Amino acid sequence: MCGCSSYNGTMLTIRALHYQQGGHPLLTDVALEIFRGERIGLVGRNGCGKSTLLRLIAGTIEPDQGEVNRHTGITIAQVEQELSTSARSVLDFTLDGDVELRALESVIGDGATVDKRYFEAQARFEEIAGFAAPARAAQLLSGLGFANADLNRPVSVLSGGWRMRLNLARALMRRADLLLLDEPTNHLDLEAIAWLEQYLARYDGAIILVSHDRDFLNAVVNRIAHIEHGALTVYTGRYDDYEARRAQALATQEAAHARQQERIAELERFVTRFRAKASKARQAQSRLKMLERMTRIAEVQADSSYTLRLESPDRAPQTLLALRGTSFAYGDGSPLFQKVNLTIGPGDRVAVVGPNGAGKSTFLKLLVGILAPQEGEAERGPGVAVGYFAQHQLEQLDPAHTPLTYLACLDSKAQAQTLRNYLGRFGFGATTMDRAVGTFSGGEKSRLVLAGLAWLRPHVLVLDEPTNHLDLEMRDALMLALQDYTGALVLVSHDRHLIRGCVDTLWLVADGQAQVFDGDLADYQRFALARQGAATMRPYTRHPAKPRSASAALKAKAAQQKKLETEIAKIEMRLKEIDRELTDPLLYQRAADQARRLVAERQALQARHESSEALWLALEEN
Repeated sequence: MCGCSSYNGTMLTIRALHYQQGGHPLLTDVALEIFRGERIGLVGRNGCGKSTLLRLIAGTIEPDQGEVNRHTGITIAQVEQELSTSARSVLDFTLDGDVELRALESVIGDGATVDKRYFEAQARFEEIAGFAAPARAAQLLSGLGFANADLNRPVSVLSGGWRMRLNLARALMRRADLLLLDEPTNHLDLEAIAWLEQYLARYDGAIILVSHDRDFLNAVVNRIAHIEHGALTVYTGRYDDYEARRAQALATQEAAHARQQERIAELERFVTRFRAKASKARQAQSRLKMLERMTRIAEVQADSSYTLRLESPDRAPQTLLALRGTSFAYGDGSPLFQKVNLTIGPGDRVAVVGPNGAGKSTFLKLLVGILAPQEGEAERGPGVAVGYFAQHQLEQLDPAHTPLTYLACLDSKAQAQTLRNYLGRFGFGATTMDRAVGTFSGGEKSRLVLAGLAWLRPHVLVLDEPTNHLDLEMRDALMLALQDYTGALVLVSHDRHLIRGCVDTLWLVADGQAQVFDGDLADYQRFALARQGAATMRPYTRHPAKPRSASAALKAKAAQQKKLETEIAKIEMRLKEIDRELTDPLLYQRAADQARRLVAERQALQARHESSEALWLALEEN
């Protein structure tokens, strides 16, 4: 988890740092100071060197020139990118992230050797509340979306996405002065992102964060470090503040450059006209020297912007897609959905939300007809064209195709120049259009698939996490394009900025149901945090202010258990009250809104009950 040393000055200083990649300059003359308590958002286009800078800070690679000075005793935690195939349990693997805890446990051992080193380790173990570490790890895992049943499962059985979450949990478990996070929200759902924001808000060390999630940056950071053309520029404030200040700075630079160019042209005209005239030679020479001494203001060379456009579809029937009394389960398993009744019509704009594993992607496949329901029906209106984007499509692209041949396969009658002009709007340059897809990054593949969908002019776009590999500029371009798109939209995304900007209705997929959620995105985030019951978790520091004795630690443990018992009892009492109200058969006819609120409250309370019980059991076992 968190923590920091008692040092309050500069934690880390970067001076005159240069780094080349493949023989070409990637980072040039970078300078940065990092202080305790700072939260720095590292931003820039894909490939500009953000992840490389994190590796230089961590010390896993060395600069070609310059230096990275880390203050003596500073500890750094970062998320491992390699996916473990360990047979250790999820809980133990997370606890391993607390290096100091494991070292103390090794010294204490079974108590066979009781010496000075043993007593020092025992005192330190009590000081850092080592007895509560399993409970803290369980709560941390719960916040990141792991169920209680997952804690004892071996790491090796988890999917790649869940193992990335586990790597994040392991990094957060370590008490460190500086936390390095590289796209931590990529494998998280909205619930886990909301929890992580609150967790990091209470982190008392420094944070350097690479993210393409505008809302996450706004919630977490207080400085922005922007990399462009190898140079790093630091701005104070949140991401929105940085955008406004950078735009203003670029406008000022552009105006100053234009004025200077006018002055240069005026001086050069004078020199050209009067250099040969003896009476004006002195003045011409003076102006030449003025030109030589002049500090040239660089021309603004902002990266080319993406301007996406999604063509409007033809007229469509009133019902585009519908699920009517639909139920679905994989094989002989428990139903993922039961008796779902939802409809998409022209112009509808829906975001599908719900916890990870609830079945959002499966729901989309049912909606578009990739999966067939066991009961009920999935209906598509006559002549309705559907554009469906899913992450697996990126892996299914033919690596030998180029963007041009990919689009030509979709429309063999289209002229090559028409396709080139079209691909340019999706950020593909002249050389990229003829490059093999097998050499593309995830972001480039995403853009290509989106371009293919848009080319078909679908009546409804169904997008499953379309922004996962897109940088901030491309995300903004996609949002603007979706705002102008006149067809219907069904979206699954953890990008809240995109959801707020493009949809007006939420559908909640959870607990075997898919239904309209009564509220906006802010309401849903509050609902999700309450459902988790994990929003109040606090990180702990590496150097607590007051060490506690063994007896004090036991008292604290007993007090925490007592508090949990009281909370569990209150939750159980309220659950009984809700169950009594829900048994009234007239409630749904008399007060349907109240019935929905009671169901939502029951789901949130049930999740809190499970989380509190897990914490109580973890305390009891340690």
